[in-house]
Amino acid sequence: MKSSFNFARIMGIPIGINYSWFVIFFLITATLGQYVFPWLYPDWSTPVYWIVGLCTSLLFFASLLAHELAHSFVAVRRGIEVRSITLFIFGGAARIAREAPVASTELLMAVAGPLSSVALAGVFALIWLLSRNTLEPLAAMSIYLCWINLALAAFNMLPGFPMDGGRVLRSIVWWRSGSYMKATRVATLAGEALGCLLILSGLAIGVLVYWFNGLWLALVGGFLFAAARASYRQAVLRDSLQGLTAQELMTGDCQMVPEQLTLETLVNEYLLPAGHGCLLVGEWGRVRGTVTLQDTKLVPKRRWHITPVAEAMTPVEKLGVVYPGDDGLTVLERMQEGDIGLLLVVSGE
Repeated sequence: MKSSFNFARIMGIPIGINYSWFVIFFLITATLGQYVFPWLYPDWSTPVYWIVGLCTSLLFFASLLAHELAHSFVAVRRGIEVRSITLFIFGGAARIAREAPVASTELLMAVAGPLSSVALAGVFALIWLLSRNTLEPLAAMSIYLCWINLALAAFNMLPGFPMDGGRVLRSIVWWRSGSYMKATRVATLAGEALGCLLILSGLAIGVLVYWFNGLWLALVGGFLFAAARASYRQAVLRDSLQGLTAQELMTGDCQMVPEQLTLETLVNEYLLPAGHGCLLVGEWGRVRGTVTLQDTKLVPKRRWHITPVAEAMTPVEKLGVVYPGDDGLTVLERMQEGDIGLLLVVSGE
């Protein structure tokens, strides 16, 4: 089961929602409708609190989406494909096909999001000015969204990778040093330090002030710390693939087994003794699919002696294909796009 679903396309980019988003959407709506607005505006009726809370929550996430669309707009203008934007429990994320090729593109992409949040804050401030003496619920919603967008811009500009401020830091170090990997390492260390600081701050707030606020800040810090480390590992991997082709990365000693072979024979005579992670399935040089030890586990062991490999294999139609001359980054992106751990390298048409 997928962890998210798409509900719209904007600028040709699929917009998705992770199921974790519903948790934070409910919490924000409930907090606004049950605590924040009743405390600030005690004369409203209960339905008004909840309607304004719901609308504010929806517009807050619309603001997050606008933030990510601003990043994506610059990326597309700079020739970088944006594959999707997903809203989730900690905000939003744009999935791009590749990293920025130069420091200037990295900088422009990074600042676009916070600038859009500041612009939205200005729009909501204007609405507040126009409605504060005539329509209090609209004014209340607008001033809240003004401040939350300013806070969003400020928080994202903290110099910790992979946040926007961390990417700004990386672009500056990259520009000054000329080294992408050095810049990534500096920005990653800043991201890990910021994540630790948020965790410690969250624990202190949880003990001294209010446990929920502290827990949430600590969770954000933990997410940032993990994201910084994961982003650096990804950068190292991408750097190691520079200049390599699919032909240089592939293994050419994959043994081929016939489709009629039983799973019992496959496991006992091919997979386990030789330590093969994957085998080709087919005959006379014609590949019909691949089979792994993990594939065999999907079939009850008691049926291995009567089940042919053809019933457990992954058909070639469902496998990703690359060509010998494709560069290493293309191979990596193809595997990530399809969420697969194996690609066939084929020659010819």
